[in-house]
Amino acid sequence: MKVTLECAHCLLKRAVNQITLATDDPDLRMKVVEAMTKFLGENFNGDAVPSHIGTDRDLLVQKMTGTDPYKELKHQSNEMALSILPELQKLVDESDSPQQRFRTATLIAAAANAIEFDVAGREFSLSELRLILENVESDLVIDQVDEFREYAKDVSEVLYLMDNAGEIVLDMILIGEIKRLGPRVVAVVKSGPVLNDATMIDAIDVGLAECADEISETGAAAIGVNLDRSSETFKSVFASAELIVAKGMGNYESLTEFNPTCPTIHILRTKCAPVAEHIGVPRNKNVVMIRAPQEPR
Repeated sequence: MKVTLECAHCLLKRAVNQITLATDDPDLRMKVVEAMTKFLGENFNGDAVPSHIGTDRDLLVQKMTGTDPYKELKHQSNEMALSILPELQKLVDESDSPQQRFRTATLIAAAANAIEFDVAGREFSLSELRLILENVESDLVIDQVDEFREYAKDVSEVLYLMDNAGEIVLDMILIGEIKRLGPRVVAVVKSGPVLNDATMIDAIDVGLAECADEISETGAAAIGVNLDRSSETFKSVFASAELIVAKGMGNYESLTEFNPTCPTIHILRTKCAPVAEHIGVPRNKNVVMIRAPQEPR
Protein backbone atom coordinates (compact mmCIF):
# COMPACT_ATOMS: atom_id res chain seq x y z
CA MET A 1 0.00 0.00 0.00
CA LYS A 2 1.34 3.43 -0.97
CA VAL A 3 0.82 6.75 0.79
CA THR A 4 -2.05 9.05 -0.09
CA LEU A 5 -2.44 12.80 0.35
CA GLU A 6 -3.96 12.31 3.80
CA CYS A 7 -0.84 10.42 4.96
CA ALA A 8 1.24 13.61 4.73
CA HIS A 9 -0.84 15.31 7.42
CA CYS A 10 -0.92 12.19 9.60
CA LEU A 11 2.83 11.59 9.43
CA LEU A 12 3.64 15.14 10.47
CA LYS A 13 0.95 15.34 13.13
CA ARG A 14 2.15 12.13 14.76
CA ALA A 15 5.73 13.40 14.60
CA VAL A 16 4.72 16.52 16.52
CA ASN A 17 2.93 14.39 19.12
CA GLN A 18 6.01 12.22 19.58
CA ILE A 19 8.32 15.23 19.87
CA THR A 20 6.06 16.68 22.54
CA LEU A 21 6.21 13.43 24.50
CA ALA A 22 9.96 13.06 24.04
CA THR A 23 11.22 16.44 25.25
CA ASP A 24 10.19 19.61 27.05
CA ASP A 25 13.04 21.60 25.52
CA PRO A 26 11.47 24.16 23.12
CA ASP A 27 14.71 24.63 21.16
CA LEU A 28 15.18 20.88 20.68
CA ARG A 29 11.55 20.49 19.70
CA MET A 30 11.99 23.07 16.96
CA LYS A 31 15.20 21.44 15.72
CA VAL A 32 13.46 18.06 15.46
CA VAL A 33 10.49 19.59 13.62
CA GLU A 34 12.86 21.30 11.20
CA ALA A 35 14.66 18.00 10.56
CA MET A 36 11.33 16.22 10.20
CA THR A 37 9.92 18.59 7.59
CA LYS A 38 13.20 18.29 5.68
CA PHE A 39 13.03 14.50 5.86
CA LEU A 40 9.41 14.40 4.68
CA GLY A 41 10.17 16.87 1.89
CA GLU A 42 12.91 14.57 0.60
CA ASN A 43 11.18 11.22 1.10
CA PHE A 44 7.41 11.67 0.92
CA ASN A 45 6.33 10.73 -2.60
CA GLY A 46 3.85 8.53 -4.39
CA ASP A 47 6.06 5.45 -4.09
CA ALA A 48 6.45 5.68 -0.31
CA VAL A 49 4.84 3.08 1.98
CA PRO A 50 3.15 4.61 5.07
CA SER A 51 4.61 2.15 7.56
CA HIS A 52 8.13 2.44 6.12
CA ILE A 53 8.25 6.23 6.09
CA GLY A 54 6.60 6.22 9.52
CA THR A 55 9.44 4.05 10.79
CA ASP A 56 12.06 6.55 9.64
CA ARG A 57 10.04 9.35 11.23
CA ASP A 58 10.02 7.56 14.59
CA LEU A 59 13.70 6.71 14.47
CA LEU A 60 14.55 10.32 13.67
CA VAL A 61 12.65 11.53 16.75
CA GLN A 62 14.36 8.91 18.92
CA LYS A 63 17.82 9.75 17.57
CA MET A 64 17.50 13.50 18.08
CA THR A 65 15.84 13.37 21.50
CA GLY A 66 17.55 10.26 22.88
CA THR A 67 14.14 9.09 24.09
CA ASP A 68 11.53 6.47 23.28
CA PRO A 69 8.40 8.67 23.51
CA TYR A 70 6.08 5.74 24.18
CA LYS A 71 8.11 3.82 26.77
CA GLU A 72 5.97 4.67 29.81
CA LEU A 73 2.68 4.62 27.91
CA LYS A 74 3.44 1.11 26.66
CA HIS A 75 4.01 -0.14 30.19
CA GLN A 76 0.75 1.46 31.34
CA SER A 77 -1.07 -0.10 28.37
CA ASN A 78 0.20 -3.55 29.28
CA GLU A 79 -0.87 -3.13 32.91
CA MET A 80 -4.34 -1.98 31.91
CA ALA A 81 -4.82 -4.83 29.45
CA LEU A 82 -3.64 -7.39 32.01
CA SER A 83 -6.23 -6.06 34.45
CA ILE A 84 -9.10 -6.91 32.06
CA LEU A 85 -7.65 -10.17 30.70
CA PRO A 86 -9.46 -12.47 33.20
CA GLU A 87 -12.85 -10.96 32.36
CA LEU A 88 -12.25 -11.34 28.63
CA GLN A 89 -11.07 -14.92 29.07
CA LYS A 90 -14.30 -15.53 30.97
CA LEU A 91 -16.29 -14.36 27.93
CA VAL A 92 -14.52 -16.98 25.83
CA ASP A 93 -15.03 -19.69 28.44
CA GLU A 94 -18.77 -18.94 28.45
CA SER A 95 -19.03 -19.92 24.77
CA ASP A 96 -21.25 -22.91 24.04
CA SER A 97 -19.17 -24.43 21.24
CA PRO A 98 -15.56 -24.61 20.00
CA GLN A 99 -16.56 -22.52 16.98
CA GLN A 100 -17.99 -19.81 19.21
CA ARG A 101 -14.93 -19.86 21.45
CA PHE A 102 -12.74 -19.19 18.43
CA ARG A 103 -15.04 -16.48 17.12
CA THR A 104 -15.18 -14.68 20.46
CA ALA A 105 -11.38 -14.84 20.78
CA THR A 106 -10.99 -13.43 17.27
CA LEU A 107 -13.42 -10.61 18.04
CA ILE A 108 -11.46 -9.83 21.20
CA ALA A 109 -8.32 -9.59 19.08
CA ALA A 110 -10.15 -7.20 16.76
CA ALA A 111 -11.41 -5.20 19.74
CA ALA A 112 -7.84 -5.01 21.02
CA ASN A 113 -6.88 -3.18 17.84
CA ALA A 114 -9.68 -0.69 18.47
CA ILE A 115 -9.35 -0.01 22.22
CA GLU A 116 -7.08 2.83 23.27
CA PHE A 117 -5.26 1.41 26.28
CA ASP A 118 -3.01 4.41 26.95
CA VAL A 119 -5.70 6.64 28.48
CA ALA A 120 -4.73 7.44 32.06
CA GLY A 121 -7.21 6.26 34.69
CA ARG A 122 -9.26 4.20 32.22
CA GLU A 123 -11.06 1.20 33.70
CA PHE A 124 -13.38 -1.33 32.12
CA SER A 125 -16.32 -3.19 33.59
CA LEU A 126 -17.43 -6.61 32.35
CA SER A 127 -20.66 -5.11 31.01
CA GLU A 128 -18.68 -2.49 29.09
CA LEU A 129 -16.41 -5.17 27.67
CA ARG A 130 -19.44 -7.11 26.47
CA LEU A 131 -20.72 -3.95 24.79
CA ILE A 132 -17.36 -3.41 23.10
CA LEU A 133 -17.49 -6.94 21.71
CA GLU A 134 -21.05 -6.45 20.50
CA ASN A 135 -19.92 -3.34 18.68
CA VAL A 136 -16.96 -5.20 17.22
CA GLU A 137 -19.37 -7.79 15.86
CA SER A 138 -21.73 -5.19 14.40
CA ASP A 139 -18.81 -3.25 12.90
CA LEU A 140 -17.28 -6.37 11.33
CA VAL A 141 -17.57 -5.50 7.64
CA ILE A 142 -15.34 -8.33 6.41
CA ASP A 143 -16.00 -11.55 8.29
CA GLN A 144 -13.79 -14.50 7.38
CA VAL A 145 -13.50 -15.86 10.91
CA ASP A 146 -14.83 -19.31 9.96
CA GLU A 147 -12.39 -19.58 7.07
CA PHE A 148 -9.58 -18.47 9.39
CA ARG A 149 -10.46 -21.30 11.79
CA GLU A 150 -10.41 -23.86 8.98
CA TYR A 151 -6.99 -22.70 7.85
CA ALA A 152 -5.67 -22.91 11.42
CA LYS A 153 -6.90 -26.51 11.74
CA ASP A 154 -4.87 -27.57 8.71
CA VAL A 155 -1.40 -26.25 9.57
CA SER A 156 1.27 -27.29 12.05
CA GLU A 157 2.45 -23.76 12.88
CA VAL A 158 1.06 -20.21 12.85
CA LEU A 159 3.20 -17.09 12.66
CA TYR A 160 1.45 -14.39 14.71
CA LEU A 161 2.67 -10.85 13.95
CA MET A 162 1.92 -8.76 17.05
CA ASP A 163 0.96 -5.09 16.92
CA ASN A 164 0.79 -2.72 19.90
CA ALA A 165 1.58 -2.92 23.59
CA GLY A 166 -1.63 -3.53 25.52
CA GLU A 167 -3.11 -5.17 22.47
CA ILE A 168 -0.52 -7.94 22.81
CA VAL A 169 -2.22 -9.05 26.04
CA LEU A 170 -5.61 -9.60 24.45
CA ASP A 171 -3.98 -11.39 21.52
CA MET A 172 -2.93 -14.09 23.98
CA ILE A 173 -6.55 -15.22 24.17
CA LEU A 174 -6.67 -15.87 20.42
CA ILE A 175 -3.25 -17.52 20.50
CA GLY A 176 -4.63 -19.92 23.08
CA GLU A 177 -7.62 -20.78 20.89
CA ILE A 178 -5.41 -21.31 17.83
CA LYS A 179 -3.32 -23.75 19.85
CA ARG A 180 -6.48 -25.63 20.83
CA LEU A 181 -6.86 -26.49 17.15
CA GLY A 182 -3.44 -28.15 17.03
CA PRO A 183 -0.77 -25.84 15.60
CA ARG A 184 2.06 -24.33 17.59
CA VAL A 185 2.17 -20.52 17.57
CA VAL A 186 5.23 -18.33 17.05
CA ALA A 187 4.57 -14.79 18.28
CA VAL A 188 6.63 -12.08 16.60
CA VAL A 189 7.54 -8.76 18.21
CA LYS A 190 9.72 -5.86 17.07
CA SER A 191 13.44 -5.84 17.85
CA GLY A 192 13.44 -2.23 19.02
CA PRO A 193 11.08 0.59 19.97
CA VAL A 194 8.98 2.07 17.19
CA LEU A 195 5.59 3.73 17.75
CA ASN A 196 3.86 1.83 20.58
CA ASP A 197 4.56 -1.54 18.95
CA ALA A 198 5.27 -4.51 21.19
CA THR A 199 8.91 -5.49 21.73
CA MET A 200 10.55 -8.31 23.66
CA ILE A 201 10.39 -6.11 26.75
CA ASP A 202 6.60 -6.04 26.41
CA ALA A 203 6.46 -9.78 25.74
CA ILE A 204 8.32 -10.40 29.00
CA ASP A 205 6.22 -7.77 30.78
CA VAL A 206 2.93 -9.53 29.99
CA GLY A 207 4.09 -13.16 30.17
CA LEU A 208 3.66 -13.92 26.48
CA ALA A 209 6.00 -16.93 26.74
CA GLU A 210 3.43 -18.64 28.97
CA CYS A 211 1.00 -18.59 26.04
CA ALA A 212 2.91 -18.73 22.76
CA ASP A 213 5.12 -21.71 21.95
CA GLU A 214 7.91 -19.40 20.83
CA ILE A 215 8.63 -15.67 20.75
CA SER A 216 10.59 -14.38 17.79
CA GLU A 217 11.74 -10.94 16.70
CA THR A 218 11.72 -9.17 13.36
CA GLY A 219 15.33 -8.13 13.73
CA ALA A 220 14.45 -4.48 13.22
CA ALA A 221 12.77 -1.51 14.85
CA ALA A 222 10.32 -1.10 12.01
CA ILE A 223 6.55 -0.64 11.73
CA GLY A 224 4.89 -3.62 10.07
CA VAL A 225 7.08 -6.00 8.07
CA ASN A 226 10.09 -4.48 6.34
CA LEU A 227 12.10 -7.33 4.85
CA ASP A 228 14.86 -4.95 3.75
CA ARG A 229 15.59 -4.30 7.43
CA SER A 230 14.64 -7.64 8.95
CA SER A 231 17.12 -10.23 10.19
CA GLU A 232 17.97 -13.27 8.09
CA THR A 233 16.41 -15.39 10.82
CA PHE A 234 13.08 -13.61 10.58
CA LYS A 235 13.12 -13.62 6.78
CA SER A 236 13.62 -17.38 6.83
CA VAL A 237 10.79 -17.90 9.33
CA PHE A 238 8.53 -15.56 7.38
CA ALA A 239 9.25 -17.24 4.03
CA SER A 240 8.51 -20.71 5.38
CA ALA A 241 5.32 -19.80 7.25
CA GLU A 242 2.24 -21.94 6.65
CA LEU A 243 -0.24 -19.39 8.01
CA ILE A 244 0.27 -15.81 9.15
CA VAL A 245 -1.92 -13.75 11.48
CA ALA A 246 -1.13 -10.05 11.00
CA LYS A 247 -2.54 -7.58 13.50
CA GLY A 248 -3.14 -3.90 12.79
CA MET A 249 -2.76 -1.35 10.02
CA GLY A 250 1.04 -1.23 9.97
CA ASN A 251 1.23 -4.90 9.06
CA TYR A 252 -1.48 -4.42 6.45
CA GLU A 253 0.26 -1.42 4.88
CA SER A 254 3.55 -3.25 4.58
CA LEU A 255 2.39 -6.77 3.70
CA THR A 256 0.23 -5.56 0.83
CA GLU A 257 3.43 -4.43 -0.90
CA PHE A 258 3.94 -8.02 -2.08
CA ASN A 259 1.88 -11.11 -2.74
CA PRO A 260 1.53 -13.43 0.25
CA THR A 261 3.46 -16.68 0.18
CA CYS A 262 0.91 -18.31 2.48
CA PRO A 263 -2.61 -17.44 3.64
CA THR A 264 -2.44 -14.26 5.71
CA ILE A 265 -5.19 -13.33 8.17
CA HIS A 266 -5.46 -9.56 8.64
CA ILE A 267 -7.22 -8.53 11.86
CA LEU A 268 -7.57 -4.77 12.21
CA ARG A 269 -9.75 -1.72 12.61
CA THR A 270 -9.73 0.78 9.75
CA LYS A 271 -8.68 3.79 11.82
CA CYS A 272 -7.74 5.93 8.82
CA ALA A 273 -9.32 6.67 5.44
CA PRO A 274 -6.36 5.53 3.26
CA VAL A 275 -6.34 2.03 4.76
CA ALA A 276 -10.14 1.82 4.65
CA GLU A 277 -10.19 2.86 0.99
CA HIS A 278 -7.42 0.41 0.10
CA ILE A 279 -9.43 -2.43 1.64
CA GLY A 280 -12.65 -1.10 0.15
CA VAL A 281 -14.63 -0.61 3.36
CA PRO A 282 -15.73 2.40 5.46
CA ARG A 283 -13.49 3.98 8.06
CA ASN A 284 -13.70 2.86 11.70
CA LYS A 285 -14.83 -0.65 10.87
CA ASN A 286 -13.43 -4.04 11.87
CA VAL A 287 -11.92 -6.48 9.43
CA VAL A 288 -11.00 -10.15 9.60
CA MET A 289 -9.89 -10.88 6.08
CA ILE A 290 -7.71 -13.43 4.33
CA ARG A 291 -5.16 -12.67 1.64
CA ALA A 292 -4.16 -15.90 -0.07
CA PRO A 293 -1.30 -16.60 -2.49
CA GLN A 294 -2.28 -15.95 -6.07
CA GLU A 295 -2.43 -18.94 -8.37
CA PRO A 296 0.16 -18.74 -11.18
CA ARG A 297 -1.36 -17.93 -14.55
